[in-house]
Amino acid sequence: MFFLYLLLWVIFSMRLGAGIMVAGFILSIAIYRFAYVHMDYKITSDYKLIRKWFLALQYVFILVWETAKSVAAVLRIVYNPTIKVKPRITYFQTSLKTNPALVVLANSVTLMPGSVVIALEKGWFCIHCLDPSLVADIEQSAPVRQLQKIEE
Repeated sequence: MFFLYLLLWVIFSMRLGAGIMVAGFILSIAIYRFAYVHMDYKITSDYKLIRKWFLALQYVFILVWETAKSVAAVLRIVYNPTIKVKPRITYFQTSLKTNPALVVLANSVTLMPGSVVIALEKGWFCIHCLDPSLVADIEQSAPVRQLQKIEE
């Protein structure tokens, strides 16, 4: 967190020089010390924060990959006239516990072509999809596993 404070100082001062860096260094130490003493902030919080940001970045890459696979599947359905579209409403329950993780998963599923989350209640998702194969085994999918890691 100290480095984040220092980075913010440099960004807000809009200049980079020895005096600016020394003042930013001293101010960052003071803010970090204040947070440590009065706000029960610990250095382990920094490690957890860095880990969560790294896991969130991994989630973005997983989401891009899953979206590309979904786009390919929908394009195959659209451009192949012999494939019959079988729209369905599918229900599944996830083991995610926090509301932010549930909402991220719901938004991620909705971003995928060919599927949209109709309802989300108490861990149960109601999804409308063009083809059941688009949401098959979604409970064990890579995005769900990554969100479970982020929740830990």
